[in-house]
Amino acid sequence: MTRIIKLISKGEIFTIKLKAKDTLTHDDNLYSFKFPKDYKVSKAIIDDGIHQIMIMTAEGSGILIQQYINFNPTMLNEMMINEATKESINYGFKMKRQDYNRDLISGQKINVDKAILKYKDEINIYEIASIGNRDEGIIIITMRMDDDEGTQGQKIIDLMWNTLIYK
Repeated sequence: MTRIIKLISKGEIFTIKLKAKDTLTHDDNLYSFKFPKDYKVSKAIIDDGIHQIMIMTAEGSGILIQQYINFNPTMLNEMMINEATKESINYGFKMKRQDYNRDLISGQKINVDKAILKYKDEINIYEIASIGNRDEGIIIITMRMDDDEGTQGQKIIDLMWNTLIYK
C-alpha cells in the first residue's frame, strides 16, 4: 500500500510517499521468519515452557510453530505427525510419506517429515520439522488443504521456510 502525504511548511509544499512493506518479521528468542503483512500472528501459551504461534488462511492452510523452553523437542516429529494425521486416516484418507532434508538460511540442516493424505478428490499435506539445542528448541508444522502451489497458504509456508532463522 502506498500513501502520499502533502505537507506545507513556510509556504513550501512537500510531498512524501509512504510505502508499507509486503512482509513483516516475527522475531522470537530462538527463531525468526518473515510472513505476508496481510496476516496476523496468533500467540498462545500451551503449557509452562511451551509457547505457540500460528498463521492460517481461511481455508485452513498455514504454519504453527511451538517453542519449547525447558527441553529439546527434536524427538517429537513422528508423534506430532501421527497426531496431525490420525483423524484423517481414521476417516479413510490414505497417507504417503515424502520425508526430506532442508537447509535453513541460518546454516542448520533440518529433517522434515512430510505426509500427503488423499481421500477421493481431497488432499491434505502436513510437514513436521524440529530443531533444538540442550533444553530448548522449536517444532514447525505446516498444513495445506490442497496441492496447488499458487495458493496463499503455500505462499505463507514458502516465505517462512525461505526466511526461517534458528538462533
